[in-house]
Amino acid sequence: MIKLKKLELKNFKGIKDLTVTFGTVTTILGENGTGKSTIFDGFNWLLFGKDSHDKKDFEIQTLDGNNDVIHGLEHYVTGYLDIGGTEKTFKRTYKEKWQKTRGSAEKELKGCTTDFEIDDIPVKQKEYQAAISELVDENLFKMITNPLYFSSLNWTKQREILLDIIGDISEENVINYNKDLEPLKKLLTDGIDNFNKRTKASISKLKDQVKSIPYRIDECNNSIVEINFSEFELKKAHIQSKINLIDEQIADASKVNEEKLKLQDELYELKEERSKKQQQALKSANKPLDDIQNNINQVRNSVQDLAYKIQDSEREKERKLEYIEAMKEDLEHQKLDKQELLNKYHTEDDKEFEFDTSLTCCPTCGREYETDKLEGIKTNAESRFNGEKSKLISKIIADGKIVAADIEKITIKIEDCEKEIEETATLIKGMKLEKLSLDEKLELLEKEKETLTFTEELHFEGEEELKAKINELKTQIGEFKEADNSQLKAEKRVLQEELEEITKTLGKKDRNEELKKRMEELNKEEKHLQIKIAELEGQQYLGEEFIRTKVELLESSINKKFKGAVTFKLFNQQVNGGLSETCEALINGVPFSNANTASQINAGLSIINTLCEHYNISAPVFIDNAEAVNQIGFTDSQLIKLVVSLDKNLKVEVDK
Repeated sequence: MIKLKKLELKNFKGIKDLTVTFGTVTTILGENGTGKSTIFDGFNWLLFGKDSHDKKDFEIQTLDGNNDVIHGLEHYVTGYLDIGGTEKTFKRTYKEKWQKTRGSAEKELKGCTTDFEIDDIPVKQKEYQAAISELVDENLFKMITNPLYFSSLNWTKQREILLDIIGDISEENVINYNKDLEPLKKLLTDGIDNFNKRTKASISKLKDQVKSIPYRIDECNNSIVEINFSEFELKKAHIQSKINLIDEQIADASKVNEEKLKLQDELYELKEERSKKQQQALKSANKPLDDIQNNINQVRNSVQDLAYKIQDSEREKERKLEYIEAMKEDLEHQKLDKQELLNKYHTEDDKEFEFDTSLTCCPTCGREYETDKLEGIKTNAESRFNGEKSKLISKIIADGKIVAADIEKITIKIEDCEKEIEETATLIKGMKLEKLSLDEKLELLEKEKETLTFTEELHFEGEEELKAKINELKTQIGEFKEADNSQLKAEKRVLQEELEEITKTLGKKDRNEELKKRMEELNKEEKHLQIKIAELEGQQYLGEEFIRTKVELLESSINKKFKGAVTFKLFNQQVNGGLSETCEALINGVPFSNANTASQINAGLSIINTLCEHYNISAPVFIDNAEAVNQIGFTDSQLIKLVVSLDKNLKVEVDK
């Protein structure tokens, strides 16, 4: 519980210096303009830096007669609070910031600053705000200190707070309360809001579809053509018989042309026979020349293949020679490394132990060691020498073995490669001899070819007889005359055009049948949609009944939380029977906004009492224009009444 014990205002909104001590119920009286509301502004500014109307940028500084700021004053408000039995002091100070700039004799105003104190200890703004927030949330403070503030909020915010107080009612509880809603248990898969939206949208969509069906049926009906199809079918049969008769006449005239075509086919076959026999005779005459040319081509290809193989083998031989040279160079390096290791071995092996005489005396006092100790030092030194020598010689021997193995490997590689070079050289020699033999053979074949002659034209047996038959057929074909069917074909074209037009007209009969069938389908579709709409409207009714039931439960739960004449209306009944969300306080059934001031203030106190009980907190309640209320309702909160009176100066009365 937060109680305001005392408030000090200095140079704040025209009040030069004022200290007000508060009780459980405090009445502050005075004429308009004497500073009653300024006290409420001061308390709000102390806590949140705003006035009682939630404005940040309001005039704090004192003004002179010309409405100009009086400079050089500090403006502060100090509040002494009782917080659950613990006293706490808060102070907010607003002052000008003056600074003297270089080259100027006078100070200049550089702006204003705000300082903060808690229990007389200066703190930073963030610390101050954190301490206030710990006491009470700013929005909650406004709701529990001003009876008219809650009702001034947007209805959505009011509704949100009320639902926070009672907690929302689950869909399961609503359905269990109203057994008529039992079918919704299976239908509500993603909440009542989505269910209602989806149902409404589906109904609207289906109704749009139903609305369009009569137009579509009418369109189909208008597209049906009224024609005597039997008459057109008789015309079609008559024209088709005429066309068939003309086709027979054209066929008779075409028989003459068939004889000519047979003769032309026979002429073509005789010409083909003559051509084949000429080709066979020339092929036989030129066979020796073709055979020798084939041999020349084969030998020439073999010579070319050998030339490529010899070239590849020569390149391989060169690569291996270069490889041997590289291996020999590497071998020389390895032999030098071997000799170097051998020299190092002899050098180390010839080394003898020599005792360092400087080790015979103590390095600290310079005294010579006794004989026994000296012998021990010598033995240890010699042992270390021999160990290091043995270790070094062992490493030289191991390195020597590695080098010797490398020399052996390189030598073997060189020998193997030299053998491969010898084999390649032998292969090249054999291929060159073979190529030489083929070159000689090719030369002989070319000479033999020069002795032969190519035959371009040759007569064959029976040639004259074939020529005679061909000439005879040509003469017979030339004597034939073409049959003239042009008149018959022209008549047929005219009849076919008439037949096409009649066929198109008869095609409309099928189209009429399709349109009638479509009209039947549309009528069935309309009935199906109407059934579906009726089903969805039943679901829509359940959704609306759910909302009405939930409204009843919500309003009942909320109104139980408020005492006195205050109730809340959470939904509006629409003309179409539906419900729309709202949140409006009612005072004895009258909307809050239409009630008189006294009723509004007492209703506001009732709301404050419920909020304080729910959030387990209370703060001083300021009632402005309290003179408008004859009987102020009960509240557990500290009450500060601001009353307009005839008093020229502020007058404070502590009732309790």
